[in-house]
Amino acid sequence: MAIKSVCFAAAMLIQGLALSWSSAQAADQFDQDLAPPMATQGLKAGNWLVRGRIAGLMPVNETSTVGLIGGHINVPDMLLPDLQIAYFLTDHISIEGQAGIIRTRPRIVGSFIGDFDIGSIWSAAGAASVQYHFMPEARFNPYLGAGISYSRPVSIKPDEGITDFSVSAQTSIMIQAGADYQIAGNWFGNAVAKYLFVPEQTYESQSATFVSDSNMVFAGVGIGYRF
Repeated sequence: MAIKSVCFAAAMLIQGLALSWSSAQAADQFDQDLAPPMATQGLKAGNWLVRGRIAGLMPVNETSTVGLIGGHINVPDMLLPDLQIAYFLTDHISIEGQAGIIRTRPRIVGSFIGDFDIGSIWSAAGAASVQYHFMPEARFNPYLGAGISYSRPVSIKPDEGITDFSVSAQTSIMIQAGADYQIAGNWFGNAVAKYLFVPEQTYESQSATFVSDSNMVFAGVGIGYRF
């Protein structure tokens, strides 16, 4: 339910930001007519923007091969904090990076022996992307981006009754769409949606090999601070 709330909030925020664009533009023009423009309005070359968000990470298009016991591998939706930093190379182009630790708890569901957890997988993850910002001098600034994401397991803890297993590192292509909105001064609201094209994941143990395939949707809302 929390994941759906984050996705709904992200969608509503993006819609709200889009609907507020006209009024923001009018307000900007009003400020220019009646008072000196803000020296720090918008985002420009040389700016750093640190964003903190609450995000949902949701597998989509899941398929898997489990073997003798049947069923399929399911990775539950996740709700997680997200911190990233962006640097503006030009007024329109920025580069973005983030890194952290993610825990996933895959399950086998619908098997002949029932549903059960496989274990906990802690992975070091990082992502980098390039973004194009359409209206850097406005308070409402939508953007599109593309990049790569990389994750490598650093700790695997099988659940009770599960033999030790390993999983492979993954490199994924990522596309994204989002928007920043200048709230006041150096503070910005942000909403973003990302789609990750994730390669197959192989779970290997001494007794069995399982293969899972899915992509990921990331949706987050939060605030940012410009330096």
